[in-house]
Amino acid sequence: MRSYDLTICQPNGAVGLERTRFFPRQLIGPDDLTQDQIYFRDKLRRHNRFLHGWGVVCGAEVRLGQKDCEIVVAPGYILGPYGDEIMIDSEVTVNLCREGLDGNAVSPCGDALDPWCSDVRVNRQAGQRLYVAVKYAECQSRPQRIQANGCGCNEAECEYSRIRDSFAIKLLTSLPSGYSDPMPRPSTRGTINCPTNANGEPQARACPDCPTEPWVILADVVLGGEGTIETIDCFRHRRYVAAFGNYYFLCERDRVVGIRGDILIDKTAEMAGVSSANVLVAARRPDRSTVYIPAHFTVQPGETYATFLKREGGRELYDPVLKTSFTLGELYAVVGANPTAPIHSVADAITPLEGMTLRLHELRTTHVALTEVLDLSGTERLMADFANAPAAAGSLSAIAIRGIGPRSTLGQKLANMTIAEVAATNREAFIASALEGVSARQKTAVENQAGEVWNNAQRVVGISRNWQ
Repeated sequence: MRSYDLTICQPNGAVGLERTRFFPRQLIGPDDLTQDQIYFRDKLRRHNRFLHGWGVVCGAEVRLGQKDCEIVVAPGYILGPYGDEIMIDSEVTVNLCREGLDGNAVSPCGDALDPWCSDVRVNRQAGQRLYVAVKYAECQSRPQRIQANGCGCNEAECEYSRIRDSFAIKLLTSLPSGYSDPMPRPSTRGTINCPTNANGEPQARACPDCPTEPWVILADVVLGGEGTIETIDCFRHRRYVAAFGNYYFLCERDRVVGIRGDILIDKTAEMAGVSSANVLVAARRPDRSTVYIPAHFTVQPGETYATFLKREGGRELYDPVLKTSFTLGELYAVVGANPTAPIHSVADAITPLEGMTLRLHELRTTHVALTEVLDLSGTERLMADFANAPAAAGSLSAIAIRGIGPRSTLGQKLANMTIAEVAATNREAFIASALEGVSARQKTAVENQAGEVWNNAQRVVGISRNWQ
């Protein structure tokens, strides 16, 4: 049987899970007064580590700064590997080409001052992949004078009276433990299901291993020559913690349009004042059975599919036969509605849905595949400009491919090309074009990046064609 380290993992110099028991005539010292703090802090760490895991909860986006070698880390909330809460409460600027006594760590706590060893310029190798990471840190604050011992009058000594939760951001040259390249997609097996052994028999759920390093990766950064930053990738190694901070549910009664299995249930329609409440659109399930979609929406004058879906796309529908929920926006993505096309009436809005097949599972699988090769701006642009239709992914700008910074050498060259145009170009010709005007120092990095971009463009086009 496997054994697990169920302690706090991070040594704290005291017994963490013991509470103070006070009794009459007890002599109280500093250790007694701080023991309950240690108890509850370690208890919270253990709760976070076992029940929530660790990684980024929200925010902490990394973007280019105003000067060469500078990046900016946005405010965010992170759970550290030891269970500590890490709150970045304001933007932090990090110079990747400077180092001090603590390496290139940046923290609100500050570094020790040294006129010889602080703020030293560091020459980074072009094309090297580096990792922006954050860890929990503590700051001592609010110094107070100490009462002199005995009869002395010397009160020059001070002690800090507070400890403030803080953080440290640092540029790492290698991945810390807990990360790999590429990152494996986590499995939900064992989360809400009973794990089984090789014979299919239930077995005990394993406890999380004790982490050995405090760092959480926020982004991958590739530097160019002369202090430039080629790419910033916030998703290649970023672990996200499952969070319900934005989730809620309502106790309103669902609006049921029909009770038969061939009519969908509109779970969000407000019946009052909706002139098109009785319109049903005939569609088909993957098994070719007929299903009717309730058109519970209105159309405003001068509207396009883009503005219509911005207002109505989140409307939730439920199929009692397939036993699944989906949104109206997903239905329009399945049929590939043109977002710029005008809608003059409810009839125009429902025409693309007539006779459609509910390819919802295929749509979601395809979107997952696209997120592996498109960056966040690319997926957002696919939603805004093409109603999230997979067939239109090739029409996106080439800089939507993951790993290309718009200000990078390659990004500037691809600014006027679409993904489909990159895929249609001969691979050798595309790489040769990308290397034009590139210095010998940057050649290898740009050549590798161009090859990866061409391969990803082929994947995007292939996904689009398969959807069609």
